[in-house]
Amino acid sequence: MMRAIRTLDFWAIIGLIAVPLIYYFPITLGQKAFSEGDILWIYFPTRVELARALAENRLPLWTPGVQAGLPLFADGHVTALYPLNLLFYKLVPAHLAFSYTILFNLIWTSLGMYACVRASGFQASSAFVAGLAFGFNGYVLARVSHLDVLTAVSWFAWLIFFQQKYWQAKFAGRPAGVWLALSSAAIGLQFLSGSPQISLLNVATFALLGGLAPLVWGDPTIHSRDRTAYSLGRIFARALLITLATIFLGTALAAIQLLPTFELLDFSLRNRELGRHVFSSYALDPLALTQFLSPFAYLGEPSAANMEFWGYLGALPILLALLAPLLRRDFRTVFLSGFGLLMLVLALGDATPLYASLYDIPLLNRFRVPARFLLPALFAITFLAATSFDELQKRLRDPREKNWRIAALGALGVGAFCGIVWLAHNQPVDVWLRAWKALPLVLIGLSIALLVVARWAQPPRSTFALAGITIVVCDLALFAAPFLSNLTQMSSPDVLIQSPRTVRTMDATAEPYRVFANRFPAVTLAAMRATMWSGLPLVHNKQGIVLGYMPFSLALQRNEEFIRAMSLSMRNLINIRYYLLPLEILPPGAPSPFDEDEPNGGVTMRVLAEQPAIPPTRATQIEITSYVDQARDLPDGFLTGELFLDLADGARKTFPIRIGIETADWAYDALSAPPRHSKPTPALAFPAYLSSVGREFNGHKYVARHTIADGAEVTVISVGTRTLLPEACLTIEQVVLRDQGNRAVSLSSLLQRNDLALVFRSHTAAMWENRDVLPRAFIVHQAEIVPDDQTLARLAQPDFRPDQIVLLSDGAPLDSARAVAQADVQIEEYKSERVVIRAATNEPGYLVLTDAWYPGWEASVDGASVPIRRADYMFRAVRLEPGTHRVVFEYHPLSFTVGAWISGISAAILVVLGWLGLRR
Repeated sequence: MMRAIRTLDFWAIIGLIAVPLIYYFPITLGQKAFSEGDILWIYFPTRVELARALAENRLPLWTPGVQAGLPLFADGHVTALYPLNLLFYKLVPAHLAFSYTILFNLIWTSLGMYACVRASGFQASSAFVAGLAFGFNGYVLARVSHLDVLTAVSWFAWLIFFQQKYWQAKFAGRPAGVWLALSSAAIGLQFLSGSPQISLLNVATFALLGGLAPLVWGDPTIHSRDRTAYSLGRIFARALLITLATIFLGTALAAIQLLPTFELLDFSLRNRELGRHVFSSYALDPLALTQFLSPFAYLGEPSAANMEFWGYLGALPILLALLAPLLRRDFRTVFLSGFGLLMLVLALGDATPLYASLYDIPLLNRFRVPARFLLPALFAITFLAATSFDELQKRLRDPREKNWRIAALGALGVGAFCGIVWLAHNQPVDVWLRAWKALPLVLIGLSIALLVVARWAQPPRSTFALAGITIVVCDLALFAAPFLSNLTQMSSPDVLIQSPRTVRTMDATAEPYRVFANRFPAVTLAAMRATMWSGLPLVHNKQGIVLGYMPFSLALQRNEEFIRAMSLSMRNLINIRYYLLPLEILPPGAPSPFDEDEPNGGVTMRVLAEQPAIPPTRATQIEITSYVDQARDLPDGFLTGELFLDLADGARKTFPIRIGIETADWAYDALSAPPRHSKPTPALAFPAYLSSVGREFNGHKYVARHTIADGAEVTVISVGTRTLLPEACLTIEQVVLRDQGNRAVSLSSLLQRNDLALVFRSHTAAMWENRDVLPRAFIVHQAEIVPDDQTLARLAQPDFRPDQIVLLSDGAPLDSARAVAQADVQIEEYKSERVVIRAATNEPGYLVLTDAWYPGWEASVDGASVPIRRADYMFRAVRLEPGTHRVVFEYHPLSFTVGAWISGISAAILVVLGWLGLRR
């Protein structure tokens, strides 16, 4: 009998492992990688940073690659200490490790539910149905792109399983210490997953069930007639105390992660309550509850917009869950019915008054997405479904069936599943959405038919079990198919790891520097990669600034405030060297973002069209750098536009910009047919690529030189243009005025715009280099102490010179402006947690490093510790006296050190508890 049970468990576990491995076989075989949006621009980049750090035998405590600096370890997305990650990202390439850990979490979720249900005495078939329904439902599949959430979800059922085993051993008088240790270890591990919200939800469920353990997990003495109210109170008080002690020990085990995260919370965008409106955002619409019978009727196609709302777990499990209170009326069934209903109500958010009361609980008001309460609701529903499935099987006869008949039924189920998998990967999402208009009726009909047959026809137990399993497997396989087009989409690993041409064009010898993207229309995947949106710079070991959507919920608040307030001089200060613009947008044919306002911050056609005034400037010559687009059929001499100079004496000088003479098509060398115009000289080349051309080539900008007034110097007071081509077809990139001494001054400097030069263009993106960028580290000889509420306004003033004066939050002011100050700064070593600078100055000054200030950064000058001052609202600065100095910045967060000690002590306690439990 025991051998038969072990055999059933073995095959059930193999089945639960096989389902995701087969369904996502391109991932299993290493042919593809998960690549949905959030994976591409946040989760995969942070895992690449983890792999890079582990390769250097360190932890990724800090990264300068996101928004000028982020304590990445504390943020939690990187999940650096999660044991599975330490193993996979050390041994396996990051794109494979990422996808394999997703598969592991899907399997781990199912196995946890299987173990939990099996520990309750249910049959292997009932546990299998529960494991599959809990590990392959809509809630889990939608979280494939949110790996931190998925990892925490995968521990939910394991927490309950360990708790259940502890109390079962305790009530039976057997050694239970090892289960207590495992419970605490699981709590600690799920806190290392990077999702505090789901982890707290897991722990809250664990606490509730633990406090009611004598009733939920079946203390045989609880119903004794000898029990008094006092003794019952002691039983429940002891259960609650043990549960809280388990949670405390598990939380302490994760202190190495939690303390840095709590420290970051005070400096992040979540440093205060969210507000009731945000707190209730992403609530489940009551109409979305219809998904439990017809999943796509209301929610539609799975996408990032509805990913929080999925919870479908199959038609048969829902019907079985509804039957549970009728088939078994013990406390656990009644409790789980009420508990599941309560969680569904909370998932509705402010649709009911109950959720609003949670806002007054400290810490909870830092989270949003009430729909995530679906998780404990689905656990309750799944457990109830297993209860009913088990009860129905107990009421059926159990004759010895012929092995071939069982094998045939099993083969039929496996064949149906494999056929659905093949169709899922070969049919577009529209086909599946149309199919799902009829599939709910089919699946509900089959489920009802199975229940009716079980009630009146009394089929053999194994036949009923295999039929039920087949229905659930096929149901969930059919349900998962539409997700393949979005939330679980897969792409070639090259999509994740191949360096885009923009990155290959950047000057690697000029690092460190930052790249900047501030326009994000609906674009293609290639355009996202080319512009290195959000966290993508980490993939290519670059450093990025994004203005707009910031998926790091614990991004540093001062950094975000600085970036949102950035003037053009503040862009130079933060070390933005490259500006990126996506060009391949959706839907195809929509207006290009490359319009008269681009490049943002430079001298644009819109600026020139307004004929702006400039400071009176002496000049004898003018240089105009320009190019046109889509001009293949225009002949030599065609007038594309004119540039005007207004002089102080009231005269106006006009300079033509003609095809084949002053300008030409930027893609002249790649046009499919010979252009009708000539290619002017001189021409400035830059790398380019067009899909229509199918190869890399040199694009060109054309420089035209004109004499303003023969033999005389004039005073220019304004500049303007008139274009005769359609919008954005003519671009004037640069205008330079030269005086009689051949001294040049650019129009961008006169207009206080940035000098941006196009250095790459393709069909997916354009990239400009900012020639006014300040170095990452420099010395200033003037310093003022300015309150934070005034600093950003001062920095944004048009005449503010960040290369000459620094605004400090504290420290000593400085004014060495009267002396002829000279300084030289060289970065000798630049790593994530260590920067070494050689600095020389002949006057007292402040060395400014434009990486984010944050507690834990320490500085030394010539080996002596010195304080780091917060400079220009968010950067670091140290005081230097005259001389040559070696300045070292290192990141040693105290929260991490203290947390490591607490975690180490807690781990030792858990080991002792487990060892004592085994010895007894």
